[in-house]
This record gives sequence, C-alpha cells and structure tokens, in this order.
Amino acid sequence: MVAEKIKQVISGELLKLIGNLSDRNILKALTILEKSASIKWHNAAFDGIRSLVDSGHGSIEAGRRLIRSANPAARAALLNNFVLGSLLLGYKKRLTFYNKYQVAPPGTLMISPTLRCNLRCFGCYAGTHEPREELTREEVFQLLGEARTAGTNFILLLGGEPFMVPWLLDAVEAYPDMAFLIFTNGHLIGEDQVRRLAGAGNAAIAIGIDGLKSDTEARKGDGSFDRAMAAMRALKEAGVIVGFSAMTSRRNFEVLHSDEFYDTMIANGATFGWIPIAVPQGSACFDRDLLPTSEQKARIPALIRDIKRRKPLLIADFLTDAYLTEGCGAARILWHVNANGDVEPCVLMPFAVDNIRRRSFLEIIRSDFFGRIRAISSNSCKKSQTCLMVHKPAEVLAAVQDCGARETSGGTLEILHELAQARK
Repeated sequence: MVAEKIKQVISGELLKLIGNLSDRNILKALTILEKSASIKWHNAAFDGIRSLVDSGHGSIEAGRRLIRSANPAARAALLNNFVLGSLLLGYKKRLTFYNKYQVAPPGTLMISPTLRCNLRCFGCYAGTHEPREELTREEVFQLLGEARTAGTNFILLLGGEPFMVPWLLDAVEAYPDMAFLIFTNGHLIGEDQVRRLAGAGNAAIAIGIDGLKSDTEARKGDGSFDRAMAAMRALKEAGVIVGFSAMTSRRNFEVLHSDEFYDTMIANGATFGWIPIAVPQGSACFDRDLLPTSEQKARIPALIRDIKRRKPLLIADFLTDAYLTEGCGAARILWHVNANGDVEPCVLMPFAVDNIRRRSFLEIIRSDFFGRIRAISSNSCKKSQTCLMVHKPAEVLAAVQDCGARETSGGTLEILHELAQARK
C-alpha cells in the first residue's frame, strides 16, 4: 500500500509536467524520478538523459514526439506501468523477491501464445518451431499473475501472429497495471482492435516491416507493406504508441539504414523502432545468406548512432545498446514461454528443460539450466556482447547437454555445434 501511494504521488507530479516537455520540465521530471532510484544503473540512466538534453540530442525530440502522439491513457500507462512499474519501483519489487528466494525474476517476460500466422516469411525465428499446441487463455492469465506478483511487469507478446489469438486483448485489459509490447505484422488490426488498444493504453505495438515496399513484399507478400502502414496510421491517429520492428539481413541492410526508410516510418506514425539482426536460429539456420556479413555488422553501431542523433525516433539496436542491459539478457533479465508452454532463456535461444504446465514460475527461475545460462553471462561475457549463442557457443552447448535441454526450434542444435566448433 505504501509503495502504491508513493507511485500515485510521483505519477501525479510527472503527469503535470509531460504535457509540456520543455528541456526544463524534462530535467524536473528526472529529479522527481530519482526519488525512486535503487541502483547505480538507474542513476547512470538519469545522468545519461541529462547529457542528451544538454547536447540537444535527437533522442530527446524523439521522446517528446512519442509522448505527444500518445493519448492520455497511453501516457499514464507509459509512466505508471513501464517507467515506474517496470524499471524503477518494479526493480524494488523484484529485489524483495530476490531477498526472499535468492533468485531474481526477469524484468521482461516474452510470451508466444500461438505460432500460427497469416504470413509465411522466410527467415522468421519461429519458422521451424513445431506449432503443436497453443497456450490457453487460462494459462496466460495465470502466468501474467505470477509474473506480476514477482515484479515482472514488462510483457512482450510474440508469435506467430499474436492477433490470431481471439482473447489477446482480453489479457491486456485484464492486467491494466502491466506494460505490454505486441509484435505483429499489423494485418489483423481492425477498427475494434484499435478502439480497444486506445482505451486500454497499456500496450504499444511494434509492426514488422522489412524495409520499403519492395523489400517488405518480397518477404511478406503482395500488399503487405500497405496493410502494415495502414495499421500504423490508424493506431497513431487513436493515440496508441506504435513503432516498427525490422530484422536486418544481408539483403535489406542498405535500405534499413537509409534516410528514406526512417522518414517513411516517421511519416506513417512510428515513434520507436527495434532493429534486431538475423541470427543463426529458426529458418535462418537454413538460409545463411540472410545473415549480415561481418563488414555490415561492423558498420551498424555508427549508422544507428547517426540515425538516433538526426531522426525523431527512439531506436533500439542490440549491437549498439548492449551496454544498457549489460550484455545478453537470456535467463537473466528476460525469458520466453513458447506456444507449447516450454520456457526458453530467450526467444533466440530455443532450448528448454521446463514447461509452465509442469513447474511454477519460481521453480523455473531456480532451475539448473537457467542458472547455468546466467552464470555464463556473469562469468564469461563482456557487457558489449549481445548474444551468448554467438559469443559463447561452447559454454551454451555444455549447459544444454549437461542439463538435458531439448531443442525447441529445428536446426538450432546443429548450428550451436557448428558455432562451438568454429570457436575452438
């Protein structure tokens, strides 16, 4: 109760300020938020934002644009559910859980309630998962309840295509104090979905895109680009926080790092963007030409920093931003529950020992397999290394073998063996 009252007071003060996000009000907001800081990472983040304000960095205007575009419900949820509920006060709740059970719950939980999809995109990470089952409404609701109790307040809903699940938005509406990010191709978002998302406010939408029209339609089919952009515009008009997710491959590299691409996303309403890169997992196991070359990957940090400086978009890139999560987050600050109920350290590390139908949230966190993956991060990895599968394949392979983890996406174990052998 005390924590909730503190949250209400802080929220009230901040909501008065964000209507006018002048540099002065941003600095005032940071001073208020610092009252909830718990760790050095929080304070470093606040100092970093102050530096961005002082330098007139483009990401500050990007933040202003995102907040201006959000309707009142979305603004309140962004503040209460994500900034306070997940990052700041949520950390304190997770620390309480840690002190009680001697293991930390993840800050982010990924859930794929289905692997069904209305599209068949080459290179999709879910392409070689077996869509044998789906999570039930009851299973997802129970999982969300357990996560919330532990302090895990940021939920990524993935697929397949999550909007193929008829009760998807029921889950969002049933947990109004949690923050959701839904990854979708946008084709199944109609007037009813837009209305419900706008009313709830606690879900942002990341629409999958592959570049400009020709690039997207080459991967997703005729008409896919126009349908995605129409959904983005409709969400933006309703005040739903909307952005894009674009997988960088060898084929679309130049387009995805062009001004024309980013300007097109901005024109259609995107306020943020995720820029992952193709990795040797899922269907990409069998199409190595998707993987960016070493020369391309070396160019990414400078290209992303330049875009962040010049464009009013909040961009997250796992090569450039790994330091924010102190390296790979698998089994540490995030984990993934797939459509069969199997629990994986990360959606891009598709191996599992446990299943939510057989073990509790706490038992899974305490498992030997998750403990081994966390130990690789803490003992062997640099904070700039974004994926244990890529940077520490031998160690991951040993954990998989020693703990009896099963492959949940066809071809990945073979690739892991190859990566481990290449590192010798």
